[in-house]
Amino acid sequence: MNHFLIKTLSIILLFVAVIAALAWLTPVDPNNYLMAYNKKMTWLETCPQPRFIFIGGSNLAFGLDSHMIQDSLHCHVVNMGLHGGIGIRYPVEDCLKHIRPHDIVVLQFEYGNFFSGGNGELETMPQFMMAIGWKNKDKLNTRQLINVIAGLPRLAVGNAKRLAMACREDALHADLPHNTFHYAASGFNELGDEVSHWTLPPQAVESSSFMASTAINRDFMAWLKNVISRYEKCGATVVMLPPVCPKSHFDYCYNSYIDHALDSIGRPYAIPPVAMTLDDRYAYNGGYHINRDGVTINSRRIISVLRNLHIPEKGSNFAEKQRNHAASRQ
Repeated sequence: MNHFLIKTLSIILLFVAVIAALAWLTPVDPNNYLMAYNKKMTWLETCPQPRFIFIGGSNLAFGLDSHMIQDSLHCHVVNMGLHGGIGIRYPVEDCLKHIRPHDIVVLQFEYGNFFSGGNGELETMPQFMMAIGWKNKDKLNTRQLINVIAGLPRLAVGNAKRLAMACREDALHADLPHNTFHYAASGFNELGDEVSHWTLPPQAVESSSFMASTAINRDFMAWLKNVISRYEKCGATVVMLPPVCPKSHFDYCYNSYIDHALDSIGRPYAIPPVAMTLDDRYAYNGGYHINRDGVTINSRRIISVLRNLHIPEKGSNFAEKQRNHAASRQ
C-alpha cells in the first residue's frame, strides 16, 4: 500500500513538474497578442500630460482611433484595451500606480465583467501572466489565482505544441502570413490601438457564451466603487462609458441591471448604453470588435461625448456631476 502511494505521489509530482517547466521555462513569443500589454504599460508610464487613458477590454483595442481622439481633443491618448479574457480587475489595478493628477481615465468594460466579477478566464489568465513575466502575481485575488492555476495545464500543452513545431530557434518567432488577420502584438500602433484589421475584410462574428440574465456581481460593484475612489484620490477624473458593440450583441449581452448597479454606487454611465451601439454591418470578428468604418464612427462619437461633458476643461467637476446625476435617477 505504501509503495502504491509513493508511486502515485511520484507520478503526480512529475506531472506537476512538467507542467511548471513548460509554463515557466518556454520562451515567450514576442509577437504574442498578449505581449502588447507590456508596450501599453510602458506608454502609460512615459506618456506626457495632458492625457486620456482608456481602460477596458478588446472593445477598446478594436474600437478606437486614438490618433483621431488625440488630434481632436489636444490630449495624449493611452489605449489600454486588450483582451476580455484577462478580465478588468488586473489592468485597472495595475494602471493605478501610473495615474497622475489631472489624468482623465475613461473606463469602458465589456458587460460580462459586471456579472462574472472581472477576474478573467482560465483559458487566458495563465497566458497573460506568462506574457507579462508573472508581474504582480502576489497581488492576484483568490479567483484570479484559481483561474491561473486551473489554466496551467492548457498553457503547458500549448507551449509543448510550440516546442514540438520548432525545428530551429527562430521557428518560435515565425512571421505571420499577410492578408489574413492574426492576433499579434505587432498589430498594435504606438498608442495602443489594434490597427492591423483596419485594412482586412471582416471575419465571421464569434457568438458570445455570456447571457445577460445573470445576476450582477456585488463584489465587483464594491470593488469598482473603491477603485474609482482610489483613482480620484490620485487626482484623476474618471468617466464611465458603455463599450461599443454591434446592436445584435448588445441585445444579447446587456440588461438594465448594469445601469441600476452603477447608479447605486454613484457612478452612472455618461451616456445611455444603447447610444454606443452600431449597426451589425460594422462588426469585425467578435461581439465587441468593429471594422475600420466602425472605428471611425465610434471615435467621433467618443470625441463628441467628451466634448459635451467639457472633460478637458472641467475634469475636476465631473465626478460630482456624476454622483448628482445618479442620485436624481434613484
